[in-house]
Amino acid sequence: MKQHGLKRKALAISIACALALTWTPDYGSSVYAAEAGSEHSQETKETVNADGKAEQEYSLESITVEAKRPDWESKLSPGTVTIIRPDDYKGEQKTLPDLLKDVPGVHVREVNGKGQYTTVSVRGSTAAQVGVFVDGVLFNLGGDAAADISTIPVKNVERIEVYRGYIPARFGGTYIGGVINIVTKRPTQSNVSASVGQSSWGGYTGSLQVDSPLGKGSLMVGINRDESDGDFRYKNFQVPSRYNDIAKDYEQVSATRLETYNKALDQIQNDAGINIGWSYFSSLEEVQQACTAGSAFYNAIISTGTAMGYTVSELEGLFSDPTIFAYDPDFKKTWWDEKLARNPGVADDERYRRNNDYKNTDAIIKWQDDHWVAKATWKKIDRHLPEGLWAGNGGYGNSNTYVDVDDSSSLGPRRQELTAKEMLVGRRDTVGKMEWGWSVNYLDQNKDYRNERYDPVRDKENYYFKQPLAIWSSYDSRRAGGAIDGSYEAGNGHLLEFMANLSKEKMNINGSGITDFVKDEDEWRRRFRNYFEQTLFNIQLQDTITLNKAEDLWFTPSVRYNSSTVLGRSSRLKQDQHIWFNQEDEQQDSKVTWQAALKKKVSDKLTLRSTYGTYYRLLNLYEIAGDGAGILPRPIDDKKQQDRLISAFPLPEEGTQWDVSAIWDDRILGADGNIQLTYFGRKSENLLQLYRFGYDYWSYSNAARGRVNGAELQTKLSWDKWDMNLATTYTHANAQRKYNNPTGTGDTYYDKPMTYLPDWEGSMRLTYRPDQKTSVFTELKYMDKMFVSESYEWKQKPLTTVGLGVKHKFTNDLQVTVGVNDLFNKGPELRLVRTGMVYNGNPRSDNSPSSINYPLNTDHPTQGRTYYVTMQYKY
Repeated sequence: MKQHGLKRKALAISIACALALTWTPDYGSSVYAAEAGSEHSQETKETVNADGKAEQEYSLESITVEAKRPDWESKLSPGTVTIIRPDDYKGEQKTLPDLLKDVPGVHVREVNGKGQYTTVSVRGSTAAQVGVFVDGVLFNLGGDAAADISTIPVKNVERIEVYRGYIPARFGGTYIGGVINIVTKRPTQSNVSASVGQSSWGGYTGSLQVDSPLGKGSLMVGINRDESDGDFRYKNFQVPSRYNDIAKDYEQVSATRLETYNKALDQIQNDAGINIGWSYFSSLEEVQQACTAGSAFYNAIISTGTAMGYTVSELEGLFSDPTIFAYDPDFKKTWWDEKLARNPGVADDERYRRNNDYKNTDAIIKWQDDHWVAKATWKKIDRHLPEGLWAGNGGYGNSNTYVDVDDSSSLGPRRQELTAKEMLVGRRDTVGKMEWGWSVNYLDQNKDYRNERYDPVRDKENYYFKQPLAIWSSYDSRRAGGAIDGSYEAGNGHLLEFMANLSKEKMNINGSGITDFVKDEDEWRRRFRNYFEQTLFNIQLQDTITLNKAEDLWFTPSVRYNSSTVLGRSSRLKQDQHIWFNQEDEQQDSKVTWQAALKKKVSDKLTLRSTYGTYYRLLNLYEIAGDGAGILPRPIDDKKQQDRLISAFPLPEEGTQWDVSAIWDDRILGADGNIQLTYFGRKSENLLQLYRFGYDYWSYSNAARGRVNGAELQTKLSWDKWDMNLATTYTHANAQRKYNNPTGTGDTYYDKPMTYLPDWEGSMRLTYRPDQKTSVFTELKYMDKMFVSESYEWKQKPLTTVGLGVKHKFTNDLQVTVGVNDLFNKGPELRLVRTGMVYNGNPRSDNSPSSINYPLNTDHPTQGRTYYVTMQYKY
């Protein structure tokens, strides 16, 4: 912990030094303005001083907000799209989740904390309803509930495209919320760049990128490392209350013991006749003092008792009899030691997060020319999985004071290693009015888990480790695919875009309790699905139609056919009591959906657009086939054979969505400005819910529906030396579900809250450039309150954080960035509070019993104030 303190002091000094540079005199001209429409950063300039000597100036790389949007960006989609360029944030040690937090309509949930499992939702969707692509290839795997965006590196990324509402035809599949496409850099001229940085809580980042001409194209080789100990400090809010509960227990025990001593005093003075005129004891401390040999009370009992004919031995026995005056001087210490041992951590509410470290390493090799592209990537995610304060602990309100005290909890230190290798080859050509291309890709991913606390001797009879996959597990996924896409100018008024792709994913599962079960004793474990397949086929067509001679009105319809076939197999299955469960299940779903967009350029300043469409979210492996143990397909009566049960599979989620937008591009408040305001809505049907259908299994069912309405505002303003980027989202969701289990309420729908969806969310970034070498920036992020459970009873409080940083370019090749995230350390203060409502959303009655009247931590505490420093060098 001392090392962390020294690092924080060093980083604080660095920030102070860098801030001082902000007010140093200009080295030449202080004017800084990006060239309108330029996609490239400013490079070294030559100026001439008054004395005629050439002076070299070093300029910071331009920020996208300062430049006018390139024309090709506006053509990426007829709907809403936001472009993020990671190079605009060089040195700030931002990850993909950090960058996406600045996009309106997007909510990032760091489920297990920063650097751990992280998901993204768009316009009120679930994480499973968002498609994530890398270079146009689907990142989502059928074996994952949702894309874990914490595992996607951004060091060698050119841009991140975030599509909301209308999804262009080049992305296979229909996604309810939107699509995120990560585009890796194209190799350029000879270039070598490196960066190294450190941050609080054991953070380190390093990268090396080499670009070089090779043959008719260029080659890029990049390798990156990002790691953190993650042992940040926070307070456990439950500790004071739990400590007070124990203190009250001690007060009760003390009062009971004191009453026992006073009853003994009554018996001695009244019944035994040894009346020394002693008043009742008022405390155990008084009892201890009085019953010590040589005290006034002790001497009075001995002298009065002997005068009445009692022997000294008999009288001394009163002080050794535990039912009379015997007193253990270590009673209080022994009692507290025992309680504290049974309630670890209640003596101190300060914690340091444990098992929260990660080490991410990735590499990329990419060659590209005017026609061909070949790419190979490798990454390894090595991390411990931190223990939640509530997950697996019986829910909110149960004691969690032991978490992050030591590794003696039932979960123990758990390690996950994810290794992925991916290859892509493609070619693009232009033939007449058609531009087209093809690509093939292959992915091999291994996800391994092991509980490092497990000891085969000590834990042989431990019930926790007898559960399937509790000791170790291995998920091996392989996916191969290919795609063909292109565009064709069909006359002056039509631009046709087409795409067709096919992929097949296979996943093998092994683990403790399902590959090493004991015959006849653990036969039910044979049900586990240990092999899955998913085949996806998409064919999509889009036409951009120019409707008038002025060429300022466009209509873009799109039609899509999407198909998924899922197979799940339990190769070890024998006869089972769940007679509807098959050794192998297969389900095929497909549907045609459509969407359309209308766009009107009213003037050079104002553009209006609107989109509408249907969607059909294909399900993943577990949602169809279950895992074979706790999750099974739902049983229903076979219509052909009434005395027989068969499996029922859930249907894909579907619905409609729409949005209307206005874009204003003109001078505002003396600045070059761009304002986009969008109002959106969506109606969803057949939403999935996981219900307990039997005493030992759960099943997915299309038992929910919902509506979402909201607004997005994105504002970019750029003055000579100042830039401001503002993003704001308002989301209002109305969800319902029906309890359609065997003993439930059939088709009656009930309201339920949307969890982890804030009503308001926003960010603001303000940048000041005093000269061409230095920029100072600050960031403000706000996340509104939100429900954390479907019972209406608990909400997470709002969170506001402030960041501050400075960049300085010492030479054309050397840049240093220092900064701090969450300057006021608000993250660890994030807490849960009662809403005053019960499970059905009605107000809690005044006389309703509640054992919790204090704030609680979130399941995974949020990292707070974090200093960082990064040095970048370009050779």
